[in-house]
Amino acid sequence: MSFSLQIIPKYYFGEAVVNQHLVEELKHHQVKTVLLAYGGGSIKRNGLYDEIVKACKQAKVKLVEHSGIEPNPRDVGIYQAALTCRKYKVDLIIAAGGGSVIDAAKVIGIVATNPQYKDAWSYVMDSTKVTKPSIPLFSIITLAATGSESNAGSVITNAKSHYKMPTGTPSATPLVCFEDPKYTMTLSWWQTACGIFDIFSHLLEQYYDSKLFNWTKEYLLANMRVCLDCGKALKKNNQDYEARSNLLWTSSWALNGLGSFHGSFGDWMTHKLEHAVSGLWDVEHGAGLALLTPYYLKYMVKHNKLFLQRSLEIGKAIFGVKTINEFFKSLDNFINLLGLPKKFTDFKQINKVTNDDIKWLNNHFNKAIKGKAEMAKAVLDSVKR
Repeated sequence: MSFSLQIIPKYYFGEAVVNQHLVEELKHHQVKTVLLAYGGGSIKRNGLYDEIVKACKQAKVKLVEHSGIEPNPRDVGIYQAALTCRKYKVDLIIAAGGGSVIDAAKVIGIVATNPQYKDAWSYVMDSTKVTKPSIPLFSIITLAATGSESNAGSVITNAKSHYKMPTGTPSATPLVCFEDPKYTMTLSWWQTACGIFDIFSHLLEQYYDSKLFNWTKEYLLANMRVCLDCGKALKKNNQDYEARSNLLWTSSWALNGLGSFHGSFGDWMTHKLEHAVSGLWDVEHGAGLALLTPYYLKYMVKHNKLFLQRSLEIGKAIFGVKTINEFFKSLDNFINLLGLPKKFTDFKQINKVTNDDIKWLNNHFNKAIKGKAEMAKAVLDSVKR
């Protein structure tokens, strides 16, 4: 067995790390013009925006802004931001917010330096035409969820077709990541719960792999336990700083390569199915994963011995149970604790699910993944409406 692993980005973790280290990193990278990318404005309410502006002034860096990035980022706004980068000769992007902001910033950075792409969606559908590296990227993460701050991947939604697809280029990996748990303290329980299951799903899906060895198993299982423990703690007290700190760190390390560095990849079918759901209805990604995961695993346990074996291992190590039925009951209890959806119409965005909707979801999934149509149909048909 052989493998290689390079951990990017450089992490600053803890209270006041933005105030303490952003200026020195801007100077170190000899930055002249920054594009500050953010979402709906929460960074202005929690004080992060002011810290970034202050740092840019101290480092004598010109600041250009792109706001309004959606929770499921759309290609149209991303392309406009890329054009802004070209216009102002931006040499660094600071993505401040949750995973969607960072996802968008990665694509902005690539499309800005590769004018052969006449829109952002062209890059999403074919990243092989990239000839120049991305504009360098710093991330300041304010939500423990996607782990986007720790890898090159993005998931983008087409504004017209509602198709939601992953993409990625290595040079788009953030160079520096700032993680201050205090910026997660203002999150609602719903946002927190969605993030917890998103992290848990990343770990879970990496665990369903035939190539795992013991170190990787223990690494994934330990981080799953952190998700479970933090979920319980934050359910009791949503302002538990210790729990939020552990959750934020786990989020980054759940998807930075350590869970799959030995050559495995894991099983990401639940994510692919969820991309269809959140593409159509714009639901929260973590909540969509919580909805689909039990249905998908129940299907796979019946059709794949590896899934049965791995589920029993997780049941014993995480939930302290011995049978597959107890595993699924424990998983349901975890989702219930988080207060996440158990059927489609539990989402506020979904009033009714028609047969045409299910057909659309199947078509979306089948365009993303070939040869899994029977599984997708079975899972989507089984989800309660």
